[in-house]
Amino acid sequence: MNRWLKLNLYAILIVAGLSACATLPMTVATESTLHYYPADNSELLGRHAPSFVVEESEIDSNRIGTVRATSPDAVFVDADAPTLYAEQRQFTTAKGSYTNLIYRVHFQEVPSTFSPYYLGAGKNVGLFVIVTLGREDQPLLYTTVNSCGCYLAFTPTSLLSEQSLPEGWSRERQSIYGESLPAFLDYAGADPQQQRIQIRIRPGTHRVMDLWLAAADATSTPAVKTPIKPLSDLEQLPTGGDQTTSFYETAGIRTGHVKGSYKFRERLFMSWWALDWNVGQDKKLGRDKTEPPIFNTSLKPWRWEASDMRDFASFLDYWGWRL
Repeated sequence: MNRWLKLNLYAILIVAGLSACATLPMTVATESTLHYYPADNSELLGRHAPSFVVEESEIDSNRIGTVRATSPDAVFVDADAPTLYAEQRQFTTAKGSYTNLIYRVHFQEVPSTFSPYYLGAGKNVGLFVIVTLGREDQPLLYTTVNSCGCYLAFTPTSLLSEQSLPEGWSRERQSIYGESLPAFLDYAGADPQQQRIQIRIRPGTHRVMDLWLAAADATSTPAVKTPIKPLSDLEQLPTGGDQTTSFYETAGIRTGHVKGSYKFRERLFMSWWALDWNVGQDKKLGRDKTEPPIFNTSLKPWRWEASDMRDFASFLDYWGWRL
């Protein structure tokens, strides 16, 4: 075996090992658990907004924060003030028209520690929760994905017809890169308008580790009221005086990527086989394919276009959904 082949084999083994470390499930919760819940339920975005359960909240990087800027090039996440960024969008398929409620939260970082070793270490990381509504604003499907396009998961509800599910979809729990998530949420006759999705966030990686339905006004303590602000606020961050800046790069190869969201470990171990120098970096979810960057949810280069979440109808079709 030549030296180059050996080096590549070792690299693949290292990546596999590090990925396993990054996604190893943990089940022990701490006492410092915070429950972030939307502060306003009067509008559609408030009524269907998720609640977030965050463990190990004594660590700043585990808390949901507010994006701030001190200069055009210096943005950060303030862990002492949570914000849920949201926007409503429409999409149409051959079967009908739907509404997406898009929610985005951010954290200071995935720590660059060595024990545990997080392959996705980097700053200003985030998470999307997308609620797809059908007629009469009934929630049909929940989509969760980190804002790098990683760890995509779908959870349909009992309001979605069997004909809209991917072929062979199981209602048992699903494994998403080491996390066990429900593959089906049953309203069991309860009024969907009176229920709220609950999202449990894993400390460190900020991945979704569980989700369930609960009464819309149900909270645990300590509870933190979380304001809902327009997603567009991320492109108009005050820097002092009358000046603003964007959370995203606006020029060059990183256009649309979150400022400061470099993922050096993923670049080292993954960029060469994923053919993506910006692999793992958090980014903007454009309203259509004219707004960069591509929001691919598959690492395979030949599937980037088909798995692009900016065109939600095509994205669903690619992953087998038949809405």
